[in-house]
Formats: sequence, C-alpha cells, structure tokens
Amino acid sequence: MRKLLLALPLVSGYACADIAEIANTTGIDVIELSGIIDVNYEVAESGGFTEERVNGGGLSANRLQLHMQEALTDDLSLNWVYQAQYNPHSDDDIGKREAYAQIISKRWGTLSAGRQDTPSANAYGYADPLYNNDYSLISNVMVFYAPWREDGSLMYISPRIEGYEFRGMVTDGEDDGSRDGQVISIAVDRWTDSPWYFSAAVDRKYQRNLWDQYTMEQSTDAYLTAVYSMGRTELSAVYHRYVGYYAYAPWVDFESNGSDLQLGMRHNFGNKHNATASFIYKDDRKDEALSDAAAISLGYIYNYDKNIDLYGVYAYIHHKRDSEIRYPISWSLENPLPDENPQGMQLGVRIKF
Repeated sequence: MRKLLLALPLVSGYACADIAEIANTTGIDVIELSGIIDVNYEVAESGGFTEERVNGGGLSANRLQLHMQEALTDDLSLNWVYQAQYNPHSDDDIGKREAYAQIISKRWGTLSAGRQDTPSANAYGYADPLYNNDYSLISNVMVFYAPWREDGSLMYISPRIEGYEFRGMVTDGEDDGSRDGQVISIAVDRWTDSPWYFSAAVDRKYQRNLWDQYTMEQSTDAYLTAVYSMGRTELSAVYHRYVGYYAYAPWVDFESNGSDLQLGMRHNFGNKHNATASFIYKDDRKDEALSDAAAISLGYIYNYDKNIDLYGVYAYIHHKRDSEIRYPISWSLENPLPDENPQGMQLGVRIKF
C-alpha cells in the first residue's frame, strides 16, 4: 500500500500527459482519469466469529474512472464513463463497476446505455447519510436483494422542467447471473429553490425461478424519498414498500412482502468535521425466510484536505427473531447465522485523485 501511494503521483503524471496527447489527436474535448483509494482497519462480528482485518472500500468503492466527453453541436454532446473496481489491499481481480455511454441534449434530455444505477438508486443514494458506503443500512437492509445497478440497461433522463426531472430505465433481460432478469425502473425527482428534495420511484423485476426455469417470477419495489437541508445539517427519510419474488442467483431465493423506513442525518462541524447517523426499521409481513429488524449506523469523517478523508463507521443490525436469511452489515463478510445480530466498525482513509 505504501508503494502504491508513493507511486501514484508519478503514474498520474504520465497518465495526464498521455491523456492530453490523446485529446489533441482525436479531437475529444474532455478526457479525465480519476479514482479513489479507500483502505480501512475493520473489526466485525458476523458468521459466528469476529473478523479483524485490513479491508477496502469502507466509505467509497475503490475505483479507477475514465471519462471522455465530446461536443457535437451547441446542443448535443457525447459522454463515456468506465469505472474499474479493485481492492488495493488484496490480489482480487479488477471488476466493472459502472460503464455507460450517453447522448446529452440540453433541450431534449439524456439517453444512456450500459451498466448503470437504476433511477431509484440515484434517489435513495442521495438520501443515504454516507451515500451507500460499505456499511450502508439502505444498501444492506432496506433494498437487500432489490434492483440497484443493472447491466444491459437503456435509460432516459429528461431536462429539468419547473424543478421536475424524470428518469426511466429498462434492461434487456439477457441470460446472466439474474436468470433472465429484466428490470423496469422509473423515478420522478423534484428539485426546488427551497431546502426540500423529493423523489418517488418504482422498480419492477421479472426473472426466472431459480429452481424452475419455466416459471417467471416478479417483484415490485416502491420508494418515497425526502431530504431537507438547513445550513450545515441535512435530514433525510426513505420509505420503501416491497412485494414479490427475490433471488440472488444461484443459491438464495424467497417470497417477501413488507416495508421499511430510514431516517438519516448528516451534519458538518466547522467545514472539516462531519457526523452522520442512520436508523432503519424493517417490517417483513411474510415472517418466513426473513425477519423484522432494526438497525443503526453512526459515522464520522474528517476532511484532512480536498482529496483526503479520515473516517470511522459503526453499524449494528438487530433481528426480531431467528431466520434463515439475515441482513448483513457488509456483503464482504460471512453471512450472519440464523440467531446472530451482526455489528462492525471501520477506521480508514479515503484518497481521491
């Protein structure tokens, strides 16, 4: 890790020089290479034992991003984004995070295709006090197995009119890890001159039953999101209603029906100090594979400078009863046991370049 940090300025210098040369020869207006290095020390209880380790991506997923943009006319432009996700603390393979191309019109809106977040994920991600970090309660408890980032998607984003913005997405549903899963996602966002932000979103997913390839199942997730900004403090709320068949191919599936509520807060103390809190209550009405649960997350971020953040995050999930499928505090930990309430803490540093 120390060698990587020492070499980063040199690598970035060569990359910037090459990017400038590419821009000059191709006529592309903008070519940017950026990324995040996020490493933390973690102690967590999950899977029946205590995990103590060096981990990555506590506050933000580690990534390298290539961004290119070219103006075609005064109104039209092309935009490309490719994000490669990696773990600086291990030898894991580099994976694709988001990768999409866009046609942007100031007058008519934006059309994008590729691997990208759903319209609903953009809404509740903004309301998440730590913006979908590794211990995010919204990601790990609220949306659980619901759609959030999809391959083979086509999305339209309308121009903002009277503060309203529409997002609509559909995926091709090809035979992949989701077993022919097709997702349709729509959201309407309301941005105002007041301190309020509102959003309403609905996701519908169609996919094959994991154990019967001739049976198509479906699920529906609906979200209402609100964020209120008052000076250095932001308060957020997300209500989620879900019903249907959920699966994580190739080994977990279940029927579910319920709702959950997230209440969050982020506050800035004197520019450099930031505190966050998030509370979620889940009411699963099926009472079969899943359990009702309550969870809390607390976070602190110190902005050392514009590119370096020091942070600490704690999360705890309490399940109301024993169940075969438990909500995890992190997807990178062992799944909680049927009678376990997982918790964990991370202390780390995030570097943006």
